[in-house]
Amino acid sequence: MKTTYTTILVLVIAAVVLLAVTVACEAVEKKEKSFWSDKAPNRGHKGFELTDEAIERIMGHLAETEPEKAEELAKLRVKDLEKFKDELRNVMRRRFREKRGQEIEGRFGRGLHSGSGDTGRGRREGGGRERGMLGRKHGEHLEWMKKNYPERAKKLAELREAKPELFERRLGLSLKKYGRIAEAAKENPELAKVLKESLELKQRRDKLLAKIKTAANDDEKEELIEQLKEVVSSRFDLIVRRKQIEYESLLKKLEWLKKQVEKSEVQVDKWKDVKFKNKNVKTRIKELIGGTEKFRWD
Repeated sequence: MKTTYTTILVLVIAAVVLLAVTVACEAVEKKEKSFWSDKAPNRGHKGFELTDEAIERIMGHLAETEPEKAEELAKLRVKDLEKFKDELRNVMRRRFREKRGQEIEGRFGRGLHSGSGDTGRGRREGGGRERGMLGRKHGEHLEWMKKNYPERAKKLAELREAKPELFERRLGLSLKKYGRIAEAAKENPELAKVLKESLELKQRRDKLLAKIKTAANDDEKEELIEQLKEVVSSRFDLIVRRKQIEYESLLKKLEWLKKQVEKSEVQVDKWKDVKFKNKNVKTRIKELIGGTEKFRWD
């Protein structure tokens, strides 16, 4: 059977998916110090990536929302490009913090941030869809924490009323620490279980390392080291299992794409038939005149 344009297109999509997965994996591997992924990726100090397109887009938005600031930055851009970029990053950070505050306020109430009356109400109403999405994400995360880490969820709930700013920071840390597990739980409970066990082993490892450093004698130290070996060995097995699960998930996606290629090829070959075309052209004319529609023309 001849390869059709649609077949090529779907194959290209499959290749793009594979490339994206490969690039993502390579990016993770570069950020990880070793197989064990013990240390968090280095965030660096470069800040926002300011390409020419990004600068023009940001400046255009500032011209509409903060015209005076936009004019000030435009002058600085001519005098000192590096200072201009630094100042633009500062503006973006400020706007991000303000937006984040409005989003948190919209989800958890006015008490989280200063401001009241019409001003606070206006901010809540102005957040729009993005604020709602972030609010739902935070709400879902808190519900998940209640089911899986009830003690931590209770402490977060107490902070929400007593110390809203600290609550916001702790919520962000919780998302960073447990977010991947919570997301995996939606689509792949087995992967979520592996990630959760791996996190628990890392916590046990850290406690053992602390005890080893303060061991009273060599016998105690040797016993703790043996426990550490067991923990590290178990975590190694979990990492291998995690990679196996991710590999199997990728295979399923490729199998689905393969089926879509086959379906598209059969469908397009059918549409190429002259009789099929003539029949559907006549039907289309009737549909246009009669106001009904069956074949997808657009």
